[in-house]
Amino acid sequence: MMLSRQYLQTVLKATSRRCFSSFSKLSIDQNKHSNIHATINHLDQSKDLSEVNELLNHHSERLQKLSTDQVEKEYMNIYNLALKLAKLLENTPDVSEEFKKEVLNSLIEKFTRYNYAVATLAFKKLLEDKRNLSLDAVNEIIQHNPGRVNPTWNLYNSLKPEQSHDQIMLTTMKKLLKGDPVEIKENLNKVDIVKLTQILEIYGNISQKDLIDEQTYLELLKNVFSLHCGAVVTWMVLPSSVVEKVIEAGDDFKLENADYLFLYEASINNGYSLSGNSLLRSFMPISRLQLSSLNESENIKILKEKLGFEPLELAPLPDVVDEIREQIQELELDDNIEVKLNLIKSAGFHSKDLATAIKYFQLYQTKIPDGTLQQNDLKSTMSLVFVYDGIYKDESKMNDVAEALVPQTPLPYANNIAGLMLSYAWFGDGERAIETYNKALNLFLEPMSGNEVNRGQLTQSLIIATLLEKDVGLARMIKERNTENKTIDETYEIKLSSIFKEYGDIVEQCKDNETLFREKMKKIILRTLMEYAP
Repeated sequence: MMLSRQYLQTVLKATSRRCFSSFSKLSIDQNKHSNIHATINHLDQSKDLSEVNELLNHHSERLQKLSTDQVEKEYMNIYNLALKLAKLLENTPDVSEEFKKEVLNSLIEKFTRYNYAVATLAFKKLLEDKRNLSLDAVNEIIQHNPGRVNPTWNLYNSLKPEQSHDQIMLTTMKKLLKGDPVEIKENLNKVDIVKLTQILEIYGNISQKDLIDEQTYLELLKNVFSLHCGAVVTWMVLPSSVVEKVIEAGDDFKLENADYLFLYEASINNGYSLSGNSLLRSFMPISRLQLSSLNESENIKILKEKLGFEPLELAPLPDVVDEIREQIQELELDDNIEVKLNLIKSAGFHSKDLATAIKYFQLYQTKIPDGTLQQNDLKSTMSLVFVYDGIYKDESKMNDVAEALVPQTPLPYANNIAGLMLSYAWFGDGERAIETYNKALNLFLEPMSGNEVNRGQLTQSLIIATLLEKDVGLARMIKERNTENKTIDETYEIKLSSIFKEYGDIVEQCKDNETLFREKMKKIILRTLMEYAP
């Protein structure tokens, strides 16, 4: 059918009129509402609520574009607008309850962040019934709660919806981590075990863990570790990027040796492997755990009681260490000398596995040229491992091998001579320890500067050897003479003072129990040998 030009023009004009008419109903004159005060005056005169939602959207968008100082100037007007609308809603006939709820919730959602009194007023008009609040309104009230009347935890429990809502829980978790403004002002926002329990309770209920941003995870874990609750991470869903960053910045998170183990197990539990760098950073802290027992902290006991959670059951520690050592070699992360030495120390010192330490030594000895510093460090470490193993197992025959491995160029290594002195003393030859000391000390008297560690290690071993024979008077004289002659520096003065204190405690604990005395002195000796290793 052919349409006439006149008919088409008539239809187009009508369509154009309908579009304009519809648009005009949805638009407001923004020039008349350039600030909130102008809108309040407008409502005073017109008392018309038909444009209220559009007005609220307009001012919400406008405020977002203003500077903090500019928003500050509108602070009271924001509340006055809410007050004006609340009165109009009460006094305007035929306004539905649904419309009232919509406007009051919109006020909370859009303006609570600028003036919390808006939320207080609007919620009061909603009869302080959480069922009248939108989810976004609840979220805004919690997020911007100043904490003067209600701490965030109490507020959350009074307003949380019947059905768990991830965003509201995440907002609450962030607020608890940061602290309410009143807590921050009074410097009371530190997370303690009570607050950590609250945070972890919320965390456990969030169904979509991927909503939690990396910074929130890092802040949470910082508190977890500072409160000695590292075992919790084995129960958590943790992104690999978060675990990597925590391990990378271990000191910032106050990680203890056990925490590296928990993070390692958490990575496996979450289905990914640590990067090579994180694996190397975790290796020695985890390996050192073999030297002590892994005890549950009091705070972990509190969390288990309050939250009813159980940390992941850990694999046997020797198996974990073996697994990590294998990964290091499989991934060819053992290309530098430090990692090579750590593998030997892990096996020889921490695992008490001389055979594996020898295996590493023989493997790496073939890959490093003779006469190099790296080769010397390799031999030095292995010599100390033999001394360590001999004392640990009470087998003096290890000394022969240990002596043969001591690097001799450019001078015999002082740390190895100091280690052998401890072995001589342990097996009852204190005279040989003294004789060895006197010969060795002369090698490191010149130059005075640069040989402080060498002289310090030799003197430390002599004093421990003397204390092993319970000649505390002679030991003190050795320390005083070396201090006077400046053959030891302040670092070793402090170390030696600590050893004397430890010795005093041992004597007090052991009294006439010679077996117990030697066992405790053995711990000092073994610890000292590990400290001497390159």
